[in-house]
Amino acid sequence: MITQAIFVLTSPKAGEQFLRVLPDLRAIGLAEAMILHLVSAKRGPAEPMADLANWVRHFEAAIPKVELALKRGDPVKWIYELARVRQVDIVVISGAPNGVEWDLAQVSSPLRSLGIPILYLPKQQIEGPLGDRVLIAVKAADTLDRAVSGLREWFGFDELRAIRVADSVADDDRRECSGVQLEIVSEEGDVAATLLHQVERCGATLLTILADEEGEIAGARHGVPVVKPLIETSLRPILIWPSAVKASV
Repeated sequence: MITQAIFVLTSPKAGEQFLRVLPDLRAIGLAEAMILHLVSAKRGPAEPMADLANWVRHFEAAIPKVELALKRGDPVKWIYELARVRQVDIVVISGAPNGVEWDLAQVSSPLRSLGIPILYLPKQQIEGPLGDRVLIAVKAADTLDRAVSGLREWFGFDELRAIRVADSVADDDRRECSGVQLEIVSEEGDVAATLLHQVERCGATLLTILADEEGEIAGARHGVPVVKPLIETSLRPILIWPSAVKASV
């Protein structure tokens, strides 16, 4: 299912992170990549980052078809437009420091309304294949079936675990859905901190955050942000799974 992707190349560090996940994405079918490189929005000539051509060649060595798009202005707008027009399957963003503010915290974010997954890579070096140990955060047990089905169809993930953050937990409050163990865990301060603790506890290589049908992120309640603190502090990649995945192309 993952055949086309947009990689938002904002710095050499981002390029290094992308090269680490390319083998994982190639293994599940990635054949076309668009490299979106953002240049200064200020008036006058804008220079792309140094060695941009070399980074493009790295991609061309790993992927059959590679395109480069140089754009000026709002990065979220360009990601949204290119993803919609090209009908890509995933957007890959790096958390490496680059001065770009990603609008992922709000439910109304254009990026969250794309209907495709967004893979957010942490600032730190990525360890291990993405699909080794995938942890899914769900808001309700009845959303797990859809999440499991989508993750297996799009990514081929087999080793899946799921958690739901709750105010309180009974000793035997765990169950199985779609062959995946769902564990109910007590909230530790806030939902984001709880999820990060659980990621470290089980050694997850990828945290998947599932939005429900109303567009709310798993565990979000009383207006407390979940996505922003996660992407700012997580040491593991985060996959933001949309509330409504687009149809296959």
